[in-house]
Amino acid sequence: MTQCTHPCRIVAANQGNLEKLRAHLLEGYQCLDAWLALSQLVSDPRQRKDCLERASVLAPDNQQIQIAYLEAYIALEPNDILAQCRLAEIRTMQLLVDVKSAHFHEKPKARLIGDILIAIGAITNDELHEVLHVQSTGSLIATDRRLGQLLLKKGLITPSKLAHALIVQQQERSKLRIAPQVLGEYMVEQNYVTPQQLELALAEQLRLDQKGQRLSLGQILVRLNLVSQARVDEAARDHVLSFWAKFGY
Repeated sequence: MTQCTHPCRIVAANQGNLEKLRAHLLEGYQCLDAWLALSQLVSDPRQRKDCLERASVLAPDNQQIQIAYLEAYIALEPNDILAQCRLAEIRTMQLLVDVKSAHFHEKPKARLIGDILIAIGAITNDELHEVLHVQSTGSLIATDRRLGQLLLKKGLITPSKLAHALIVQQQERSKLRIAPQVLGEYMVEQNYVTPQQLELALAEQLRLDQKGQRLSLGQILVRLNLVSQARVDEAARDHVLSFWAKFGY
């Protein structure tokens, strides 16, 4: 597929023409403007969600598009707590940007997973750039665009290496006092599991996923007898509640 120019002249000339916009996309163009225009023309909520999903993949840094997609998704899946949390997070980040002044400084950030994998000798810089290229030019709707998963699929790293890199990143985030974003981080922070136990569980989860056996981290932790199901349920509930409380919801 060919990346379309932005702004797209074809879309500008056919803003309200559903058939011509569809024909433009069927010609093989990855056109952000076309998907956004189609999202305003279709009447079916699922079609609108699909259009915005494709637009969000083409513009992952555009917060307004991400918000529009999440709102459309939540309208169809109102009980998806993770999507609600992600929407709240983006809106909160927008508010922080709006009030940011010269007195504020960027907080230190944990290293990206690719940089950590290079540092521990799991991949080379060339391999990282190769996979980043695949990540940015892949299909419009990829089943999994996470860097670690792409590296696994290409056979460049093992589940154990990726699990170790994730733990290194989690520990860096903890030292920087960054709030836990996922259940595993939260459980380590609450001393429900050790970093070593989490690494073991993550490696097992990744190995099983490669075999088509998709289990949640909580299921893996219970399966390995590292925690009880009751503790996992408690941690999952408290993690979500702490997120909402942090932003005053």
